[in-house]
Amino acid sequence: MAVKVIVFDFDGTLIDSNQIKYDAFFELFPSDNLHKQILEDVLSEFVEESRYVILKEILKRIDDGDKNEGKIARKVEKLADSYNDLVLTGAKNCNDMPGAKTVLKALSSKYRLYLNSTTPEVSLKEIVRDRGWNEFFCDIFGHPNDKVSTILEIMRNESKSSYELLVVGDGESDKASARAAECGFFEISRVCNLKDLMDFLKDAKSGSRVD
Repeated sequence: MAVKVIVFDFDGTLIDSNQIKYDAFFELFPSDNLHKQILEDVLSEFVEESRYVILKEILKRIDDGDKNEGKIARKVEKLADSYNDLVLTGAKNCNDMPGAKTVLKALSSKYRLYLNSTTPEVSLKEIVRDRGWNEFFCDIFGHPNDKVSTILEIMRNESKSSYELLVVGDGESDKASARAAECGFFEISRVCNLKDLMDFLKDAKSGSRVD
């Protein structure tokens, strides 16, 4: 069955923002060795989680196991606001991934395109609008939506089977969400880029799946 719907990740897939998001965490905390090590450890373990999960884990380790969930939650919200200010500007101004706009324009005339990201949905929509990409997507989903739940919702709304949906992303969470929803996955990496996606869809006549 041919692919009819393509669900894109955003950061590292359509825009070159992964390093911006990574570096922003270090701007929120003191630059001493203790904080630096904690941040490096948490980001190595939770790099594909939402900023809220990452910040909560950082604070728990800095506060040496502080169990006051309300206190931690308030700190997380405050830090998340500051983090959002840092990455929002960067995401609006960073480079597209190679060929992103051209690929989206070409594919949007043939497929139903969606965005599915861990970036907060309000910020995600603002970034997409600022880059002039709204016209390419049927809908845009960000945090707090779960990636797997979003894919399943898209399939229901589109009345499509898993074989008709392809997930495109650069992270393990994208691959895992595609696997959980039993749909195809195309990985964006140093080896495969968005232009290769075009070739894949053309050569496979939109009928193959990539795992």
